[in-house]
Amino acid sequence: MAGSEFHFSPRPNRAGEIRWRGWSEGAFEDARKLDRPILLSISAVWCHWCHVMDETTYSDAGVIDLINREYVPIRVDNDLRPDINQRYNMGGWPTTAFLTSSGEILTGATYLPPDQMTDALGRVAGYYRTHQPDIANRVLEGKKRAGSAVARSVGTLDGGAVDAILDAVKNAYDAEYGGFGSAPKFPQTDAIMLLLEQALLRSDSELRAMATHTLERMAGGGTYDHVEGGFFRYSTTQDWSVPHFEKMLEDHAGLVGAVALAGLPDMLDQTTGYLDRVLRDPATGLYAGSQDADEDYYSLDAAGRARSTAPYVDRRVYTSWNAALAVSYLDAAIRCERPALREHAGALLQRLFADRYQPGRGLEHAEGVAGQLPDQVWGLWAAVRAHQARLGGDWLARARDIARHLEDRYADPELGGYFDHAGTDQLGRLSERIKPLAENSIAAMALMELDELVGDPEQPYVASARRALESVAALPRQYGLMASVFARALDRLRHRIKVSTGNAGLARAAMLAHPYAVIEPNTLQSAVVCVGTICLAPVSTPAALSEAIQEARHTRA
Repeated sequence: MAGSEFHFSPRPNRAGEIRWRGWSEGAFEDARKLDRPILLSISAVWCHWCHVMDETTYSDAGVIDLINREYVPIRVDNDLRPDINQRYNMGGWPTTAFLTSSGEILTGATYLPPDQMTDALGRVAGYYRTHQPDIANRVLEGKKRAGSAVARSVGTLDGGAVDAILDAVKNAYDAEYGGFGSAPKFPQTDAIMLLLEQALLRSDSELRAMATHTLERMAGGGTYDHVEGGFFRYSTTQDWSVPHFEKMLEDHAGLVGAVALAGLPDMLDQTTGYLDRVLRDPATGLYAGSQDADEDYYSLDAAGRARSTAPYVDRRVYTSWNAALAVSYLDAAIRCERPALREHAGALLQRLFADRYQPGRGLEHAEGVAGQLPDQVWGLWAAVRAHQARLGGDWLARARDIARHLEDRYADPELGGYFDHAGTDQLGRLSERIKPLAENSIAAMALMELDELVGDPEQPYVASARRALESVAALPRQYGLMASVFARALDRLRHRIKVSTGNAGLARAAMLAHPYAVIEPNTLQSAVVCVGTICLAPVSTPAALSEAIQEARHTRA
């Protein structure tokens, strides 16, 4: 039986009878010694079809016997090991990947019912025994292609890229139902944020209407839980009516930020109410990773749910998701005047950094799992925002330490930018270096804000931010609207602005007037607007501050 480290379906199943191994040197060594292929299953606690596969395919006696006899089976949780998922996902969850003993992909699929799985298990095992020379050649060719991927992602920073990506968002926009594309429909929060930021910068009400219509249609349809609050993961239909019922902290971190930036306080209160009531641990202030999908439960009204058992909540704490939520909570607290969100963000960050952060070593991803880029970049941005919000403690020193750790352990000294993991695990395809577009864009935004606060004339953090964006600048052409996060970061290079003030009202006015405003806290009741080396005269009212920000934008050094 597989150990307790694996999470199987909460419903009856026999998946634990498969002799699953964790991702480890020992598992790969056994595959080499036994000359067996590896069956890699990537699942997620919240994944409905992962549960179905546990209950059907992995509970079939013939499948269990074939796997235990012919394979070394490895099971990985997507949320715990995003670096493995990045390299082996076959198009969704569950991922069912057949690997060589060295970790190269032979073939794969997502959900396989018992009959198809039985056929695949037999064919792959037979092929593996009889085609070793062909397999070796394929592995060599694959390594050659992977080796050039990092160099191919490098490009120059084109000022027109923001407009091109914004056009891709506008072209994909669904004017009837909101959102982007047809079906399935995901929230695409960075696309929504890009619309809202550009709407303010360009004084373009049409862009804002696209964003608010999308949020309102999502929240008004089946993709929102109208009893307990919170957004489901995505809709299988164009009109947001038939969702997949998982609720993800990662998704809500982005959605809270988008809802706050759109200025939708009722939607914000309902959504954060769900997060604080269901996912937040009152003892620690930290937030759980997800809540399971349960179509029957979510079809009930409030009275029916009160008599039923709520879907399982994965209480594991993922650093990057919690840090991202803190960034959104701190922003929402000011924009929508919700002081409770500031308190929750403060408690979250104090405990998160106490548990997961070590000076010089960055942040762990989860208990016993370290070396993941998302935790460093979101932790960096959260520390920068904690300093701006005056949360107490030397958050600026922590931010600078994380920035050093990024350079020491994740940076590419030749081409710039950051790899998705620290390189301590080299098993299988983890030896292939990948620079993710999203995390390099987040790193750039965090570094630019840190640079404004540190005030070094040499602007070292802006230089690192620029190199991070250059390292992935060739990718947006392939990504379309999925490159929205890159556009958000790139645009900040051209529109950096700092407002120094100790007045909470003026800090809020600055954020409402400019989406990229960095707040430098001080003890003064007036506010000073600076762009580069140019600072304007102090102002004392929100109206005067808004005028100063507009003036600064047009007199940039």
